[in-house]
Amino acid sequence: MPEEMHISIPKKLADFIDKLTKEGYFKSREDFARCSLEIMAELYGLSTTAKGGKSLLDILRDNEHVPIKTATATTTRSGQAKTLREPSQTSSKKPVVAGGELSPVEYDILDLFSGATFEFEDALHARYTMELMKQAKPPLPKEEFIKALEKLASKKKIERTEHKGKTIWKVIDPY
Repeated sequence: MPEEMHISIPKKLADFIDKLTKEGYFKSREDFARCSLEIMAELYGLSTTAKGGKSLLDILRDNEHVPIKTATATTTRSGQAKTLREPSQTSSKKPVVAGGELSPVEYDILDLFSGATFEFEDALHARYTMELMKQAKPPLPKEEFIKALEKLASKKKIERTEHKGKTIWKVIDPY
């Protein structure tokens, strides 16, 4: 059974949410609030199955993409103190996979599987388009999206199969 939550927000924020709703990004204020809460929960580790047991913040910290100006230490979810680097010491290393680096689009595509092993090509493209529209970013056309899927297949991250005339993509190695 869903839980209810009542909150008070500043008028400026309410007006902004109403504007996004009128533009069609969200169905209602409640839809905006639900999406926002889900994003925050995933950021702090609610949906850890698709990310190898790590929150998005942990993944960013592991890859040294979170600049931290004021804090030099933080507490991990297990309660242990962890020293973080100063911004001047932070490098912009990206993880390298066998077959080359993954692009942001390729990471986005792998995230679309969200714990599933198989996914239909059309469903993947629809979910990808929806996610980018929520972020007010233009999605790739389907042809380019399919090329990105094939590039991931060449990097041995996913594998293409057929089922009843439909293309299905199987995750081999999520990251």
